Amino acid sequence: MVDAEWLAGSELHGPAFEPLPDPPPRLILFGAVELAAALSRLARAIGWRAYVVDPRERYLTAERFPDADELLASWPQEAFDRLGEIDDGTAVAVLSHDPTLDDPALLIALRSPALFVGAMGSRRTQAARRERLRGQGLTEEELGRLSGPIGLDVGARTATETALSILGEIVAVAHGRDGGRLRAGDGAIREARV
Repeated sequence: MVDAEWLAGSELHGPAFEPLPDPPPRLILFGAVELAAALSRLARAIGWRAYVVDPRERYLTAERFPDADELLASWPQEAFDRLGEIDDGTAVAVLSHDPTLDDPALLIALRSPALFVGAMGSRRTQAARRERLRGQGLTEEELGRLSGPIGLDVGARTATETALSILGEIVAVAHGRDGGRLRAGDGAIREARV
């Protein structure tokens, strides 16, 4: 005999999860680094489209980034021009630790309606980056949108764990959450669908 309480709460009464929007969200990654490969892999697993951008074409190979939807050997402005408008379904992450690539990408992304903009680097690196970007005309409000250091504090030690921490933060922001532990909250685990 099937338990009536289990049946009442099962997916027989409708799906438990919402489908992704059409088109699916985009994750634009700057820097052809190991972390970009791990982020591309996880983004694909959750139904997002991932793009890896780096002007150094020799590092952008299908073997290194098999899960990326597209590899763009270009500078940030050209990449954004090719990928189309940055909208509220686009997340941008700069990963290269090279200001010549990261800063132009951040200048564009922080002035856009991007869903999320984040950057790798230590707190000292973030402070220096914010000063450079402020010097290039970004306002405090625009700088306030920058998530850096990027990711949730999960104690990540590997590229895949770090990618999980970054993607976790992006998904939390996409759903209006802060990424805290579920057991620490007292509200609904999932928002009711309207």
